[in-house]
Amino acid sequence: MMFERIALSTALAFLLMPTAALAAKRSCGDDRAALQAEIDTACPCASATSRSAYLRCVGNKLRDLSGCRKGPDGAPICRPVSRSCATTVRRAASQSACGEAGTVACCIPHQHDCANDPKLADGKKEGTCSGTKIPCDSMADCVLPRCRQASSAARCTQIGGKVGSSQDCNTACSP
Repeated sequence: MMFERIALSTALAFLLMPTAALAAKRSCGDDRAALQAEIDTACPCASATSRSAYLRCVGNKLRDLSGCRKGPDGAPICRPVSRSCATTVRRAASQSACGEAGTVACCIPHQHDCANDPKLADGKKEGTCSGTKIPCDSMADCVLPRCRQASSAARCTQIGGKVGSSQDCNTACSP
């Protein structure tokens, strides 16, 4: 009985390992630009007829590209984009101004901490801005833009932001 349990748990571990390994391989940071290019092709922000139509298009595209499903033989078939990456891109799309006449994407400065740098302001970027993978040496390196909708360009500057380069929050505040 004891050996059966051990054998069963070992077999389950081996069955689950490929799925975990696939999930670990797929990260959002490196693939986000390619993912954004696919979304821009399928759902152009400039020609969106309404906000809901744009978000529906982005959601459908992300659904096609993310997650794991059971194949005909019962084995998992994983798509190239992780669900966490799809959630990140979907959240940014929901904050964009695509499909809304008169609104703009507004890049508002947001302060992050410079974490894990043994000695701040020593000229060596050994730390990372909290919540990101951006290297830093001081708090000044970690003032990063956060994209939000604003009703007009004047309103955006009034709240301390800068009008983004596009209406899409996935690309509006990129350097």
